[in-house]
Amino acid sequence: MSLNPFKEKGTPLGKQIRSWKQIAQLPYKKQEVDAYTRCRVILMNGIEMNSILFSHNFARIRDDNELKGILANVRRAESQQQTTISWLNPHDQTVLETTIAY
Repeated sequence: MSLNPFKEKGTPLGKQIRSWKQIAQLPYKKQEVDAYTRCRVILMNGIEMNSILFSHNFARIRDDNELKGILANVRRAESQQQTTISWLNPHDQTVLETTIAY
């Protein structure tokens, strides 16, 4: 089984909004996970942040209010995804550890 993004159907935007129980997940234990897991979490956090920033900047240069509304809804779902991923980092992980893993 392989992933072909051109054949995949997307999840409707209305079904992407999460509850707090779905957003707030337990962080990984930095002593127990492998380095690849740490890197994936850090990388996905950066990807989600850039996605939100790009969408916000794109909405600023558009005059179409309908498009701005759609982009705001997409940003809300992406913000929830980014929050979930960001909270997977343990609170006792230092900036230096994050930088080295990145």
